[in-house]
Amino acid sequence: MAQLLQTPLPSGRAFRGTVMPVCTSLAAAMRCRGNSQPLPSQGHTCARSTAAGPSNRCGRVLVRAYEQGSSGPSRDPSLDGFVEVKVDQVRVNAGNAVVYLRILDGRERVLPVHIGENESNALLKEINKQRQMRPLTHDVMKNILKEIKFRVVKIRITDIVANTYYARIHLARVNDATGQPEAGTEVDVDARPSDAINLAVRFGSPMYVAKKIADTAGAPYPDQPATPNETATEIVRSVRETLASFEDPTVMYTLQKDLAVKEERFEDAHQMQQLIYHEMTHNALLRLVVAMETALSDGRYEEAARYRDEFRRLSANAQAEQRRT
Repeated sequence: MAQLLQTPLPSGRAFRGTVMPVCTSLAAAMRCRGNSQPLPSQGHTCARSTAAGPSNRCGRVLVRAYEQGSSGPSRDPSLDGFVEVKVDQVRVNAGNAVVYLRILDGRERVLPVHIGENESNALLKEINKQRQMRPLTHDVMKNILKEIKFRVVKIRITDIVANTYYARIHLARVNDATGQPEAGTEVDVDARPSDAINLAVRFGSPMYVAKKIADTAGAPYPDQPATPNETATEIVRSVRETLASFEDPTVMYTLQKDLAVKEERFEDAHQMQQLIYHEMTHNALLRLVVAMETALSDGRYEEAARYRDEFRRLSANAQAEQRRT
């Protein structure tokens, strides 16, 4: 892990400067660790769960925002273009697990994040405070960080590429006297969102998602009734008809990219790849199509119907906008 540099700033704001090196990397902390003291909690986690069922909220986590090393108002530049989220539900159905992150922008929307079965089980056990005979992987990670006097101060979901989310975990050394992160010690590491969310819940740390992801991948709140009068067969037929009506803009780009690679026009191939990436990350309709296909293949028919209805709404709005112009 890269060594950090530090310089004093007013109000204890964190800063990566260029003045003097300090021994605050995780590896150095392991080597230099003194006696270990349990870290005071900087946030609180409240969990609520009900019995498993088709409409249950398996867990709801309320996370208190954590201001890093600040005695007054300050702006965290790493959060420019981000919006806070919190775990609202964890749903597991036939081995398929989805974490719904409620987007705290007042629009009553969630960000569905598909995670592995093991990660979802670990998250649910932490939310429901189920005692384990032996620590799970994320518990071990938390214990290691506490032993070397670090903690997770926040996580960010930063990007989505080809339906895969990318996240960053922000860590900082904790001052024994104040229980607050020390200025200039924050580092961030690449992580899967499932691991980042698990650690954030265990530390009671705030979670954020890029606004561009919230705008393009956000979905209606899953507890809203979808289409109660539709059977699974009717939903499958309707969703397939909706998918068939969509003209995927990445198909032509993919064909052009493959042709450019075959003809060794690698700059052109790179440009086509950039266009595909742009569509995958910015085209809300394409994101809904991918979500519909995934939900349909997993047998989550009500969820597929919600994505279909949202797709139709956005399509109608886009057509109305075109007619006005």
